Amino acid sequence: MPIQNGHEIEQLDLLSQQLQDATRRARNDADIEEIQQLQQQLREVQDQIQDARGKAINGSGTSMEPLFNAQLRVEECQHELKRAVVNIKAQQEDLFF
Repeated sequence: MPIQNGHEIEQLDLLSQQLQDATRRARNDADIEEIQQLQQQLREVQDQIQDARGKAINGSGTSMEPLFNAQLRVEECQHELKRAVVNIKAQQEDLFF
């Protein structure tokens, strides 16, 4: 089922931007539970982006650039959150020793 219009692409692009902002806040708050919830949301959005990219490739004629940018944003957020978790755990270990 091809994407009928760019609305789905626009929504995913906007959602990835919102998640990028949430990633910054979660990283700054150093809240592991918040980070884990955000990581789950990022995985779900990444799946949606992949699905939308597949639909766009199948001939909707819509520009794939916003999807590509959204994919990059989501991947960067995932890496940032992984690093944040490692740093938070290291800080917690330092407190116990």
